[in-house]
Amino acid sequence: MRILKMFSAAVALTLLTPMANAADYPQKNKPIKIVVPYTAGGSSDFVARTVAKKLGENMDHTVIVENKPGAGTIIAADYVAQSKPDGYTLLLMGELTHSALPALHKDLPFDPIESFTPITNLVGSPLVAVVPASMPVDDFQGFIEYAKERPGDLVYGSAGLGNTLHLAGEEFQTVTGTELVHIPYKGASQALVDLLAGRIDVMFDLPQTPMSQIKEGKLKGLAITSPERLDELPDVPTTAEAGVPEFDFSTYIGLGAPAGVPDEIIEKLFVELTKVMEDPEVEESVGTMSMFVKTSSSPDEFKQAFVDRIAEIGETMANAGVQPE
Repeated sequence: MRILKMFSAAVALTLLTPMANAADYPQKNKPIKIVVPYTAGGSSDFVARTVAKKLGENMDHTVIVENKPGAGTIIAADYVAQSKPDGYTLLLMGELTHSALPALHKDLPFDPIESFTPITNLVGSPLVAVVPASMPVDDFQGFIEYAKERPGDLVYGSAGLGNTLHLAGEEFQTVTGTELVHIPYKGASQALVDLLAGRIDVMFDLPQTPMSQIKEGKLKGLAITSPERLDELPDVPTTAEAGVPEFDFSTYIGLGAPAGVPDEIIEKLFVELTKVMEDPEVEESVGTMSMFVKTSSSPDEFKQAFVDRIAEIGETMANAGVQPE
């Protein structure tokens, strides 16, 4: 009987442990770490550090950022997937890049959905269609006609297979009935160098990357892929204004955790992160990077976004002739 009571007590303690952890979360001596799959200094890193600063202030807790670039975000994702599911290790997740992983890789060391617990989206960003200043077109429709007259001759650059810029280029071709040649670079900045030199013909890039060159007249910004114009590029029309409303394309960045984190901790993080993104200072800060605040209504909604995107991107990559390796 005594052994039975001890066993029952142990089971009860085990069942109560997640609740106790949630009640004590976060513990003062354990910093929360946001793992970024890219090098420091980029737009994703900027989002992570902006959120970490405000989250730390609001929770009166240490929140740090750790950069783990490489292998197309796989290194960082695998690190987080294998981390202890206690809410102290989080992953900055790009909806498009994370969802493209199954379409690019046969043997991932993790399941893109089941190995993670998505918490919430944080921000979104439109892209800008940009061409060299020397290209003989003055607007988005003019570029589309120019491309249709030269099927398979014009080249667009991206930051790699399955990257946001690549997916935007594939979407553009589908929507407009054009045929472009894709060249993947190791980063958007390298592609931009070739765009400025006229070695490639077009990019569909995050606005902050070519913004200064657009303002200086070294590149032509043809259209913004969102329903509203950007304050930083007020003279560049939206794709809808340019007559192609179907090409409405934004990339989203959020936060997730390893699978198995107690629901109570995920809910606490969801509430705190939503509070962070509602702060006017944070909204203004991400706005300077041509991003907009876009939080999820729930962790489940954020997870469903990945499920839907994986199916969509798999089809897009297959149509583009890209096979997982």
